[in-house]
Amino acid sequence: MTIEQLSTLLRLLANPTTPHTSLEMWDRISAFGWDDCVPVLIRELETGESDVKRLVMGVLWQEVEHLGPERVQPFVTFILPLLGDSDRLVRMAAIQAVRDLHLQESITLLRRIVCEDDRPLAAEALVALMELDSDLLDDLVEAARARTDR
Repeated sequence: MTIEQLSTLLRLLANPTTPHTSLEMWDRISAFGWDDCVPVLIRELETGESDVKRLVMGVLWQEVEHLGPERVQPFVTFILPLLGDSDRLVRMAAIQAVRDLHLQESITLLRRIVCEDDRPLAAEALVALMELDSDLLDDLVEAARARTDR
């Protein structure tokens, strides 16, 4: 595989995916050279089709799980805008990504999703917010207790 072929391979494997697709892509990218593939992965996050964006975020999750969050830091500025993507599955993958990466800078965007987005996405965003914003969790606990005391 060459770097020029990576975009094509991502498109071919992005739809349909299986639970093992992102792991397989991560293995291939790791064997080829993670650092050499970063520019292609970033480009696909910015301009790729929805299926490809989700696959790239799955590959990033594999990188975090295997080697830690440090190596995916170059992607943070490209993941945050995906919280507002027109495709709800891309938004869901972005919510999971900011949750896994513990991105404090996503709190404002996650709050907007909770207030404005579909219920399943709002629920996922709320779970991410509770992990990222301890004040919110305290407020929710207080509100729930106040409601119970009535």
